[in-house]
Amino acid sequence: MPPKGARYRGWRVATAMRRKDAPLHGFGVYRAASYDELIDHPVEMGAFTLATFTAEGVPHDVAITGRHRADMGRLCRDLQRACEQHIRLFGRPAPMDRYVFLVTALGEGYGGLEHRASTALLCSRDDLPQSGVRQVTESYRTFLGLCSHEYFHTWNVKRIKPAAFVPYDLAQENYTRLLWAFEGITSYYDDLLLVRAGLITEAEYLEMLGRSITTLLRNAGRMKQTVADASFDAWIKYYRPDENSPNAQVSYYLKGSLIALCLDLTIRQRSRGRKSLDDLMRALWQSYGQTGVGVPEDGIEKLAAEIAGPSLRGFFDRALRSTDELPLKALLANVGIALTSRPAESMSDAGGKPASLPPAKLGERVTLGARTAEDPAGVKLTHVLDGGAAQAAGLAGGDVVVAIDGLKVSTRNLEKRLAAFQPGETVPLHVFRRDELLEVQIEMRARPIDTCALTIVAADRAAANRRKAWLHGQGA
Repeated sequence: MPPKGARYRGWRVATAMRRKDAPLHGFGVYRAASYDELIDHPVEMGAFTLATFTAEGVPHDVAITGRHRADMGRLCRDLQRACEQHIRLFGRPAPMDRYVFLVTALGEGYGGLEHRASTALLCSRDDLPQSGVRQVTESYRTFLGLCSHEYFHTWNVKRIKPAAFVPYDLAQENYTRLLWAFEGITSYYDDLLLVRAGLITEAEYLEMLGRSITTLLRNAGRMKQTVADASFDAWIKYYRPDENSPNAQVSYYLKGSLIALCLDLTIRQRSRGRKSLDDLMRALWQSYGQTGVGVPEDGIEKLAAEIAGPSLRGFFDRALRSTDELPLKALLANVGIALTSRPAESMSDAGGKPASLPPAKLGERVTLGARTAEDPAGVKLTHVLDGGAAQAAGLAGGDVVVAIDGLKVSTRNLEKRLAAFQPGETVPLHVFRRDELLEVQIEMRARPIDTCALTIVAADRAAANRRKAWLHGQGA
């Protein structure tokens, strides 16, 4: 029953749990077949905005809690197109009778958690589509990607799952080396399916992909930890980061998504366009998702070998069990896309776009070789990166830089201060380490070549067809 009082008369219920005697979106009795199912159905009770759409015959609710001015009609139309792409990828019918997007809109927020027939999302209210704004803004694109990611988990994680998770042992940690696939493949498809749904352009997708590659290249941990080990160590490392994490760990989300890209393009290349990662996902769905059997640790590799041949063993050894660089450049070239690298133009340059400055100018830019955050006293070094100027000068995570060459520094003027120096110059830094003031000499170093962009190049018709088949899920 809802709370008593006039202020609660408008309260409703949003959940994917099956109703026993409760009216739709109303209070009453709901039922779950087991405790496992019960805890996998979040429930929203209160005053919220509610809209419904149908995708491939399945009703989908969007319930938004928090103040917002979202264009609910547009949001439902866009989510409908995205959800239909997911359902068609795995094949009709969808595995749920109803699906619910439970959205909490805040001033600042981002995140999501998948459930068997719903997802609980956090977003900034400005990420939602606004009335009268026709284009897909970058923030709305990010929100659509979040929705797509969690929706893909309806298949890949909630039903296709590692054998180590079948059944879940809630009394202890459950270890698997397959998180690169369950989170990484999901992270690969979340934006790709937005392209196939016509919600983002090819150019926007390639820009986002360039940013992902840039992020990986800026992570020295990729050279020390394999993605299989990153999956296995998630309990003890990924969710317990420290100041050295970027130097020692790799994200199975990020690298996993790029492995999925390489796997997709490799299968397409070796099968001459007859097969793709789409076929592998459908095979996983049929063999494991629909049967309830958990995927063994070597199950994905075995199914991939059935689809594209046993020659994939070398690919998996390199991608999963070594720290070798991924063959991104060669695989993208086969679909008529050039991958180029350059130094960052600024501290905020996340990659994805060609440089606007000439190479000579970029080569003059210097960097501390550290990740930074604002601090009342100056600039805090949150992470000191391997091989950088800060590490060579003996600086450590947690140090606060207060002056460079005798001039006060802050996050607002750090870039300007650094622009005054050339690679190779030695400069005094004043730094607080806890409550001790230190003076160190730092030799400025050029920014590394770790900022990537992808561009479509003039190529033959066959490459263009392969690119179209990949991006739009069509036959080559």
